[in-house]
Amino acid sequence: MCTGGRIKYHLVENITRPESTITFVGYQATGTLGRRILDGEKVVRILGSKYPVKAKIERIHGFSAHADKNELLDWLKNMQTPPKQIFVVHGEEKSAKEFRDFISEKTGWNVTVPEYNQQVTLN
Repeated sequence: MCTGGRIKYHLVENITRPESTITFVGYQATGTLGRRILDGEKVVRILGSKYPVKAKIERIHGFSAHADKNELLDWLKNMQTPPKQIFVVHGEEKSAKEFRDFISEKTGWNVTVPEYNQQVTLN
């Protein structure tokens, strides 16, 4: 997501160079520097300074450290006892709600996407 660490220094050294290619292989969340670069921003702020994006920007789809929705569903279905409640707390709002609906439709279980700062009491 390019939000911290050495990647910022690599970007500073390469993002203004037209002969450079910056390749993204992972998901870039909305609002992050990586996503803004992928979305085509012409100038980005890195480490407090602005840099024009002159490097070629590429993306390789298909690399992920996460299971897909069917693999997650298979994992859930292997539980000995169905859970009382499932909370989907990862991903952007739209995809989290779609995943909630998917699990609910396939299992009939209670699935929730909590609201920001929502508190839940577990019994």
